[in-house]
Amino acid sequence: MRSYPIWVDTHNNAYSNSAAKSQGIRDYSQSRIYVGTSAANSYQFGDYSISHNDNGKEKNYNFYVDGELVKTATYNKYKKKMESKNYMSEEALKEKYFDKWKKEEEAKEEAFRNERYAERLRVNGFRD
Repeated sequence: MRSYPIWVDTHNNAYSNSAAKSQGIRDYSQSRIYVGTSAANSYQFGDYSISHNDNGKEKNYNFYVDGELVKTATYNKYKKKMESKNYMSEEALKEKYFDKWKKEEEAKEEAFRNERYAERLRVNGFRD
C-alpha cells in the first residue's frame, strides 16, 4: 500500500461507499485530515464539515472548520436569491470581538476608578 503525507478520511451518510472521490451531499459531510509519513505515523491535523437543511422556504448551508462556523449561505426559494456570510472576514471578526474588547476595556477602567475612589476615601476619610 502506498503512503501519502496527507490523508483525508471522509464520512458522508448519503453513500454506502464513503471512499468515493466525488460525492453529492444530502444533509451533511464530515472530513478529518491526517498528516504524517505513514499510516502508523500520522496525526490528526484538523477537520471540516458542511451541512444542509431545507425548511421549505429556504435552504441553509453551513461550513465548519475544526468545529467553528466559517461560512453560511442561505438560498431563498421564492426570491431565487443566494446570500452568504463569511465569519472569517475582517468585518465579521471585528463585529464578533469588538464588543468583547470594549467590555474588557470598560471593566478595566471601572476597576481603576473604583481603586482610586477607595484610595481617596482611605486618605481623606469617609464623609457622609
